[in-house]
Amino acid sequence: MSGRPTPHVIVVGGGVIGCACAFELARRGAAVTLFERDELAAGASGRNHGLLLAPLDPVLVPMAQASTRLYEEIEEGSPLPLGLDPSPIGFLVVAAEEDEADAARAEAEAAASSGVRIESLTAGEMRKLEPALAPGVAAGWLLDDGRRLDPAALTVALALLARDKGAVVRRHATVRALLREGNSVRGVVSDEGAVSSDAVVIAAGPWSGGLLRPVGVDLPITGSRGWLVHLAQPERLLTRLVNRAGWHIVGEESGVSRPSADEVARQYPEPDLGTLLQPNRDASLLVGGSRQPVVTSEPEDPSVPRRILEAAIELLPALSASAVISAWWGIRPTTPDGRPVIGQVRDGLFVATGHGGQGVILGGGTAQLVASIVLGEKAPFDPMPFDPARFVGVR
Repeated sequence: MSGRPTPHVIVVGGGVIGCACAFELARRGAAVTLFERDELAAGASGRNHGLLLAPLDPVLVPMAQASTRLYEEIEEGSPLPLGLDPSPIGFLVVAAEEDEADAARAEAEAAASSGVRIESLTAGEMRKLEPALAPGVAAGWLLDDGRRLDPAALTVALALLARDKGAVVRRHATVRALLREGNSVRGVVSDEGAVSSDAVVIAAGPWSGGLLRPVGVDLPITGSRGWLVHLAQPERLLTRLVNRAGWHIVGEESGVSRPSADEVARQYPEPDLGTLLQPNRDASLLVGGSRQPVVTSEPEDPSVPRRILEAAIELLPALSASAVISAWWGIRPTTPDGRPVIGQVRDGLFVATGHGGQGVILGGGTAQLVASIVLGEKAPFDPMPFDPARFVGVR
């Protein structure tokens, strides 16, 4: 940026995407102001498994790899401990019933196409690795994948590192509207008044549309609520991540379909349930998850945590003796094609949202792409699959 005036970039959203963008822009020399209406990581960014898993969509792999490299880079100098596993702890994809075997194989093969080593296991081989699994578990695959970190700590650490690079972080400061000059965006209007800038990056997750639509940008970003249940185990039951193959639609005979969020919204009034068991270092266990279209700001179906736990006990019967520490939910921003929207949508206006449940694994790479686009630098990987122009409503 030598010889050019320092651009002022406003980032709206204090989740992992917004904080990563603020950090990457600031360390490249931009003057950055980050606005967050609540606390940092108050939404889904602080309410998820915190897993680094290879995406099943090969298009997302370069972005995920860039994220992992960034987190490894900042961990040593992080103002907060990130809790990043030094290597994968292992990820078992299991078929709890015979008719789920095809889904387990498809999931493993998709991971293999992303560069993950996989190994087919019989039911007996799986129970040698994880003896607490239910006797009825049919077969599965072992993936050399799965690194854990603290997602809330990561998000806050990125904001603090951005501040160390000169960024201004404004918490409890709600952006109400965008400042327009003709078809250009030249800043924001917040609770604190109007703030001018050279560029605005909207990274407000499922709430991004409320700021974009008034300036003529209509992106198909919808909210999908997901629950997690935190359990105190009677004893350490697992050493690896365990995931039941596919997502399980309540009432579906096959139980292994993997619909898009839009399909769930259209066809299924009941939550879309999955069973992912994550052992924590303190011997507790995180169990999730669920996907359900968001209609109101509060949960429409408070029975979801109980049903997640019931599904987990089917896979790991000893969990019936576990005590529930807590249960919580977050709202994920989703798109019809399952890929985020990243890029310029107006002169001076950029967007980075729609990551679904992959904000952590894609956050660092997203920030590098956003910074490159905003500052006119070479993109670290192909930006076209994420171009907002793929959706009709960006004009």
